[in-house]
Amino acid sequence: MTGRLQGASGRVGRPPRAILIGLLLMVWVVGSACPWPKDEPPQSTTSGAVWASTTTTTDVVETSTTTTERPAASTTTTRRRPPSPIPAGGLEFVRVPGDARVVALTFDAAYDPAPLDDILGVLDAEGVPATFFLTGEFVEDFPDEVAAIVAAGHPIGSHSYSHPDFTKLSDDEARDQLQKTAALLRATRAGDPRPLFRFPYGARDRATLALVGEEGYVSVYWTIDTLDWKAERTTAQIRDTVLSKVAPGAIVLMHVGGKNTVAALSEIIPGLRAAGFGFVELGSAIGAATAGPTATEDSG
Repeated sequence: MTGRLQGASGRVGRPPRAILIGLLLMVWVVGSACPWPKDEPPQSTTSGAVWASTTTTTDVVETSTTTTERPAASTTTTRRRPPSPIPAGGLEFVRVPGDARVVALTFDAAYDPAPLDDILGVLDAEGVPATFFLTGEFVEDFPDEVAAIVAAGHPIGSHSYSHPDFTKLSDDEARDQLQKTAALLRATRAGDPRPLFRFPYGARDRATLALVGEEGYVSVYWTIDTLDWKAERTTAQIRDTVLSKVAPGAIVLMHVGGKNTVAALSEIIPGLRAAGFGFVELGSAIGAATAGPTATEDSG
């Protein structure tokens, strides 16, 4: 035997199929161990994957397509309330800032819309601005009246949602009163009431002043309270209270719903003009001075 396979004709036979397959496998294994050709792109030597260069990372606030060499970390952005422009501790105004011989007429509205149309009529006829402080419940119950105030161009401040004593509320309850009313006013296109806020009943203390300040409000108190909401108050009493106590920068408190408010207003405006006073709305007067030193902090 020569060790070669021979067929019946005596010629050397082909190797068995198994031997050929084995030789092919050896060639493939050797070839796979060779390095990539030099013209192939190099792999990244960092811990990040090459495909990260086409991903959108979450490391930045704005979403953008960026090139990075490391996997982007998954982050959660916490939205914080913008800082209030009101100094810590809050601010309260009991008069219009400055020394100008002006008066600010203000009207609170919580329960009764009458005689709002007549009040707006007198203000329009006299060309006098005023500021209205509305509760959220008033906004809900009397949307047409709110629209009339907005149409007349008078600024609107917040008077809480349901007219509670803020000194008896928890912080969360007080914030809810402010935020619900602001949302209602924005929904009626009255705009954001900040920074104007008047405490129901005038009830406030250092803690509540600080809280409303954190929400972006200043407390608008008053210089003269007409007490026009009392049914027994006459037109002459309301008028004389204003004219006898007026001083530059006085903030006059009246109420939508007062029985003799319209009649008194028709006499108060000419009387103030005769005494040399003009009129200003609080939106611009206080808005321009929210961080000024002319505000008075509550001492209670």
